[in-house]
Amino acid sequence: MEKIFVRLKSPITVILLLILIGGAFSYQSMKTSLFPNVTFPKIKIIAQNGEQPVEKMMVMVTKPLENAIKGVDNLHLIRSTTSLGSCEISAFMNWDSDIDLDKQQVESQIQQIKNDLPPDVQITVAKMNPSILPVMGYSLQSETKNAIELKMIAQYTVKPYLSRVLGVASVQVIGGKEKEYRIVLDERKLNVLKINPLDIQKILQSTDFIKSTGYTVDYNRLYLTVTDATLKNIEQLNQLVIFDNGIRKVKIGDVSTVQIAEQNEYIKIKADGKNVPLIAVVKQPKSNLIDVANQVSQKVDEINKILPKGVVLKPYYNQAEFVKTSIRSIIDVLWIGLALAILVVLLFLRSHKAGSVLLVTIPMTLALTFISMKFIGFDFNIMTIGAIAASIGLIIDDAIIVVEQIHRTHEEFPDKFWGALNTPT
Repeated sequence: MEKIFVRLKSPITVILLLILIGGAFSYQSMKTSLFPNVTFPKIKIIAQNGEQPVEKMMVMVTKPLENAIKGVDNLHLIRSTTSLGSCEISAFMNWDSDIDLDKQQVESQIQQIKNDLPPDVQITVAKMNPSILPVMGYSLQSETKNAIELKMIAQYTVKPYLSRVLGVASVQVIGGKEKEYRIVLDERKLNVLKINPLDIQKILQSTDFIKSTGYTVDYNRLYLTVTDATLKNIEQLNQLVIFDNGIRKVKIGDVSTVQIAEQNEYIKIKADGKNVPLIAVVKQPKSNLIDVANQVSQKVDEINKILPKGVVLKPYYNQAEFVKTSIRSIIDVLWIGLALAILVVLLFLRSHKAGSVLLVTIPMTLALTFISMKFIGFDFNIMTIGAIAASIGLIIDDAIIVVEQIHRTHEEFPDKFWGALNTPT
């Protein structure tokens, strides 16, 4: 057994070199994320219904959704929270169930009762996974633009631009202000003209739309006909007819005052003490965090050059920085630990060969670790990085002990050791 390593030292050297190269390749190509890509057996259902009071929201939305979700297989527990115009339901499933199949069943059950819910309710269903959390955050700030203008810039300029980045799942615009038209009715004029406010509401609900009305043929060409009843400005809203009997025509502006105002917001979102919109970037589950962050940062630099004067996109959160710092800490721990281990061996054993063994053994162990992680499908996250950082200390400690034992054995039995090396093969 002692002669095997001496006789096959050249092939073993090649194998060790290949392991180091494979470890370096695995390290460079391994994906990164802040949290492990683990899906919990939890499905979250969020329903939005404008400014519906809590009591009505509970009866008309929350309870029907809960009753529908109860028909899903593998359901363990349901919890719900209802607030003004919103409800959030958490469906906890069994750990041994298929979460993707459970999500499909929840969506199917909700679809069956969709007609029984209020017509304007918006429902989103998502399984709980760390990938649904934003990985980067920016605030859109300006000293010359108001909150409404900033929200429009975020929606129609920044969001489409960042959505094109490879690996980005979605770009969310949070906060800011929405523009709305407020119609302040004149009660005296309504009474004189005998116009009911409900009639005005019905007319407003039946307008402001774009609808296809069929096809028409002209000179052997087929054309799509579209009815455009959208209201593009405040003047068109003032000119909207609410009553016409052939003799008298009454418009919105005749019985009310139309104002442009900010939509009421019940959640305050600020950045640097200012009421500005935030842009949250969500990456795809299997994309590389650092690559996505670098590409998004590059796009942000580009978009800052084309934004209106005085408008700037400022970062306030970046998950990639945590991962980069953790990876740098591993490298620092490795080099510092390796240098200290070699120094200890040189001081106490006074052997350059023993120090060279440590110089090869510790990188070889890490290379095998990276290859194994790549093969299993693990990535760099706070869990794996923490485990590697902790294990480096154990590796260095064990390496010193093993090298010291080998060195002591060689000193006690020098004839046996050198005889094995000098035996012809």
